[in-house]
Amino acid sequence: MIEILILYIIHKREKTLYSIRKDIIELFGTFTKPSIGTIFPALKRLLKEDAVSVYEKMSDGGKKSSYYSLTKKGLEVFKKYFFEDASDNPSLFYTQLQARLGTMGLLKDVDRKEFIDNTLKKIELYTFEVERKIKDEFLEPDYYQKSLYEKTLKDLFNLKEFITKLN
Repeated sequence: MIEILILYIIHKREKTLYSIRKDIIELFGTFTKPSIGTIFPALKRLLKEDAVSVYEKMSDGGKKSSYYSLTKKGLEVFKKYFFEDASDNPSLFYTQLQARLGTMGLLKDVDRKEFIDNTLKKIELYTFEVERKIKDEFLEPDYYQKSLYEKTLKDLFNLKEFITKLN
């Protein structure tokens, strides 16, 4: 997930490691706040894949800074990461989904439609799973568990409506 955020951030102009982190937090901080220790290894992976390039420049104060920019291959690599299978863990799925929804602007229309269709199918699966738990007479959820399941169903319904409007 961090790779798509990095590629999205640098698609318009080159940035330093610290400005990449700052921009990710400003744009996507409601669901992720990656550390430098998370971003730097991802940048190294992206460099190996030739998705980003780097050059060093001395500042007026004599400090060396590395600037990262998107290569021609960068959008291709973005798409590869974007379409990796989402986690089956619902909490990770939501975080990954938010990152993808927030960066869909880099995709072509046909790719956005494919992503939305696949996401709606995944939401249907989660909805079915939660409904099954509510109805399972052997599970016997207590009041609090059942309330949480019902809230989850509402959240899934709202998410489905939101994503459908993006299509």
